[in-house]
Amino acid sequence: MYFDKNQSSFTSDFRRDVWWWAVGLVPPADSLTDDVKAKCSPAVLEGCHQWYAYFNALCEDMYNNQDAYLPASPRQYRDILERIAAGGEVVGDSIVWPLSQWEAYRTKIDKSKAYTTAGVNLNQCLSALARTGLTHEYTGESVVFSHVHPRIFHAMHVMQQSPGVRNTPVRHHFAHCEFRQLFKEYAANYDELLRRASDESLHIAHAIHDYCKPLKIQRYIHFGIVKYKYKNTRILDFNLYGNEHPTLRINMGTCANTDSDLHTDAYYKLLLGQSKAVQDTFINNLVRCDSPDHKQYPITIGGRKEMLCPCNKIRINPFRQDLDMIIACISARKASVDMAN
Repeated sequence: MYFDKNQSSFTSDFRRDVWWWAVGLVPPADSLTDDVKAKCSPAVLEGCHQWYAYFNALCEDMYNNQDAYLPASPRQYRDILERIAAGGEVVGDSIVWPLSQWEAYRTKIDKSKAYTTAGVNLNQCLSALARTGLTHEYTGESVVFSHVHPRIFHAMHVMQQSPGVRNTPVRHHFAHCEFRQLFKEYAANYDELLRRASDESLHIAHAIHDYCKPLKIQRYIHFGIVKYKYKNTRILDFNLYGNEHPTLRINMGTCANTDSDLHTDAYYKLLLGQSKAVQDTFINNLVRCDSPDHKQYPITIGGRKEMLCPCNKIRINPFRQDLDMIIACISARKASVDMAN
């Protein structure tokens, strides 16, 4: 099944979550670099390819047969698979858990708020996962997990032993078959972070960068968020959110100083020279500061009077037609920073 990153409507939140998972899967052609492959045993290398194929098949089955997986969430299924791979030992092509440890985990999960609220238990989830090949059996004092893709546990177990495994980014890498995490800590670069961006969102992100670069507004990445700074002041940041459309969300500050006089600050001087369409888009996407301790300034913008605070911010999930406003606000923010310095 082809999952289209430009898809915008879904018949359920569950299908949207599955889609967001699927469009983030990293093909082995990208994640199995020569350096990674050189460190892989034959079983781990084969397991990586099988793991990627398995997660594609799992996402397809979840999307097409959601009733077989509900009421648990796709995230809960990923967590179960990750936990199975993290515990026990690889024996042959299986993961073998001591029975006492597995029962302790099962009891803990079944009593957790997430599971009780959803009205689901671990055995139900395992039954659903059996649809795409995961099996388990009790043998004496052990629980043995096997899979129709027999080598996946070799690769999954290695990732669960990798550096920084308890950090949140590694959970992301496990979910998306990011095999550059197998043997050392890996932080996604700009292109990887935008893998799931729609064509429209990707155009906007690239346009922002092309505008900022000659202005010496520098891009950097921090905890998976793309940020731009000028003279040590953040101009904007953006990230992707699968439960919103468009999935690209941009956050921008306005005035450089929180005590600015909006009647003289360069931000509004420049913004008030823009078209009414730009000013309207600005107002429609403004996150207003409602602090009673902050001064509000009367500003006529977009043909109407507004009470605005220097701490106001912009938050927008932009379409292509919003790009003029974004560029204008970047320019205005830079002008405010230059005025403050």
